[in-house]
Amino acid sequence: MKKVLLTSVCRPLGEAYGDAPSVGYELLHGQVTRAQGMFSPRSLHTQFSLDYIAANLDVPTTVLQYPSRQELIRELKKGYDYVGIAFIMATFHIMEEMVQLIRKHSPGTKIILGSYGTVLSDDVLKQYGDHICREEGVAFMRRLLGEPEIQMPYAHPTVINPMRIFGKKVSQSGMVFAGLGCANGCDFCCTSHFFKRRHIRLLPSGTDIYDAVRRYHEIDPEMSIMVMDEDFLLNKRRAMEFRDCVVKEGKAISVFCFASVRALSRYTVTEIMEMGIDGMWIGYEGTRSGYEKQSGRPVAEVFTEFREHGITILASMILGFPYQTPEIIQEELDGLLSLTPAFSQFLIYGPVPGTPFFKHVKDNNLFHEYVEETPKEFYRRATGFFSVVKHNEMTAAEIESIQRNCFDEDFRRLGPSIYRVVETWLNGYLKWKDSNIPIMREKAQLFAKKLRKTYPAFLPGKLFGPTKEVRRRIGALQQRVHLELGKPVRLQKVEAIGAIGTAVWSGFAIKANLFQNPRLMRTEYRGPVPPRESEPISSNPISWLDSADDTPIT
Repeated sequence: MKKVLLTSVCRPLGEAYGDAPSVGYELLHGQVTRAQGMFSPRSLHTQFSLDYIAANLDVPTTVLQYPSRQELIRELKKGYDYVGIAFIMATFHIMEEMVQLIRKHSPGTKIILGSYGTVLSDDVLKQYGDHICREEGVAFMRRLLGEPEIQMPYAHPTVINPMRIFGKKVSQSGMVFAGLGCANGCDFCCTSHFFKRRHIRLLPSGTDIYDAVRRYHEIDPEMSIMVMDEDFLLNKRRAMEFRDCVVKEGKAISVFCFASVRALSRYTVTEIMEMGIDGMWIGYEGTRSGYEKQSGRPVAEVFTEFREHGITILASMILGFPYQTPEIIQEELDGLLSLTPAFSQFLIYGPVPGTPFFKHVKDNNLFHEYVEETPKEFYRRATGFFSVVKHNEMTAAEIESIQRNCFDEDFRRLGPSIYRVVETWLNGYLKWKDSNIPIMREKAQLFAKKLRKTYPAFLPGKLFGPTKEVRRRIGALQQRVHLELGKPVRLQKVEAIGAIGTAVWSGFAIKANLFQNPRLMRTEYRGPVPPRESEPISSNPISWLDSADDTPIT
């Protein structure tokens, strides 16, 4: 029987090791709260697709998440027929080095390249991989291994992401893999065009999605859920079936999802919250960008209503559209911040191979010169934090400077995201505590429980918030929460004092790049030690291989 090894790129990652900005282990910290220092929530993200694929093969399969070079070599010596590497364009240089290690230490092993780095052409990749996966991974791997085709829904792995604030674990999220691809087809979107604007429903029905949620709640009844699907609410029939399952069960849950304004405009805010959705990633993009997904209700109306009802919003804004000037970007930024999203992401308009924007840029000779001269440098910079396209009004340096200013302004004017979330939860509690809808009264009590857990976090905010006005607002928020839910108990007061030290340490560790690398996570499927369903793959792997120089992220 064949043996398969699936691996992420090797650690360490980050600017200190020659990577581009935002390349790391944490999407939220790297691309959203990057300017918030000690206040940035920390959540390690694994390469989810590897565990998903491994859970749906018949052959013995081992998954490595963030091995060091030496740990990869050690694993290769155990003998594998196939090694699959998941990489993106920005980690091409790491993939290249890993391929050299595989060919040196396991020359008979066939190499499979996968994930969004495979948007690069065969001319670029054929020297590195024996096989290239540019489709849904389970079907590809089973076909490659000669295993019979299986139908969706596939077996769903258990993948749990812990969340830490000031170095302390405060929650955990179960990852529900509901779909791949997106039919919206925005010109810059790699995920949409990678799957040819098709939406692949990994979990075809709302009942399938709720079944996955239920399995996580068997592990932890209060676990938050993140539904991985590019535009979860676009399929209303499936979403409403999921809502019916939640309401029928009568148990309030907490769900974060991705949704477009066009899709969410087809629901009432009550219907959305009855699904358990209290967090949403919405593409704000730009006020004149004109994408179809932005049609529907006015975005200001949506953001305001959702925040007032208890839904936290992560808004994504794009910089560098052809119509933008520094003045227009400032105007759009001011408009976005006036809506007080809980989180804000600012990325530079960039072309990815396979997208219409890439074709337009290439056909019109709009790339900066180095892209053609040193393509590997282009790959490294394909992160949303470099301007690689000529702009009529702004230089690349100006666009990149404006981006940094947007992150700084978001933090300075609105304060740390963690307190914006608390304020939204308080809104939700007040809005629904006396509701005539049973599931929403339950939801209000869920908000209350979350709010009481935040008591120790207020003191660091009142001391170290970015401005005097922000510190004042955090103090006023604390008073409102205490007025509604009661004063902190003695233990919470002690924890608040301790949070001062851990907050300062977290900020220092980020600046000094100390303890920012995870340990290896190694999981065997159908091996001598099968994965235990009661343990989260991403936080409690079957075995750890520790290196002396690697310590957990703080």
